[in-house]
Amino acid sequence: MTVNSRSQHTLASAISVRGTGIHTGASATVHLRPAPINFGRIFWIKGQTVPATAEYVVETQRCTTLGNAQIRISTVEHLLSALFALEVDNVLIEVEGPELPILDGSAWPWVEAIMEAGIISQEEPVPIFYLQEPLSVAMGKSVAECTPAPVLHLCVKFVSEDWPEGTASAELQLGSQSIALYKDRIAPARTFALRKEVEALLAAGLARGGTLENALLIDPPHCFSSPLRVEYEWVAHKLLDLIGDLALVGACFNAHVEVYRPGHTINTKLAQAIYRTIQAPHKGDITA
Repeated sequence: MTVNSRSQHTLASAISVRGTGIHTGASATVHLRPAPINFGRIFWIKGQTVPATAEYVVETQRCTTLGNAQIRISTVEHLLSALFALEVDNVLIEVEGPELPILDGSAWPWVEAIMEAGIISQEEPVPIFYLQEPLSVAMGKSVAECTPAPVLHLCVKFVSEDWPEGTASAELQLGSQSIALYKDRIAPARTFALRKEVEALLAAGLARGGTLENALLIDPPHCFSSPLRVEYEWVAHKLLDLIGDLALVGACFNAHVEVYRPGHTINTKLAQAIYRTIQAPHKGDITA
């Protein structure tokens, strides 16, 4: 299968973002810096590098955490979502702090930072991976399926026994032609929690930096802590997270992806399955 590939992209200039981590409550500073061709998206923490790829996922409780035997960095999904959707392929992400700042709970501040820094083309094409056969992963009630397709099309369905009225779906086709849709309909969607979940999160040592300014609190069936930014904001955020977790494939790929009951665990397991498939040439095809 052949398709026109696009050029690789990096940032035109460096930019810094500061804020508080939603889980630790700790201050954090992130420096996004331009990187050369074929560099990828790589975190730099305490003098060590951690590539933003599926093999470095170490935890998925309420956020995606990357790391190795020495270091960890949490809540990477919102930044990676913005970078992946805006087609920023090569970037060095220097982090001061244990997790990325939550900012307003969405990917929108990261989109603004990336656009302020600027995006430039690089003189080498992006390899595009084409899925040759279906694959699926399941965990508990969550199921993720990936089938061959000429474009990258994502669909999520949110279902919760604690909030049946919230059942909803969201979808998006990623690519250069869909960046505006991502900015308008997905990036502004905030992280959320049901009111009954908050006490459990605090008891688990999470959400120490959570406030009504950086999260949407939902009191079923129809009470929200603030007006919704986008239609079905909670499921739009689930799609935002899926995009960030699929960025961990570490390559551009075309497929139709459907995730029932999405979450960081099932999302990253799917990213790992796709990543392994890409590493096995007899199962796929990479065309520049």
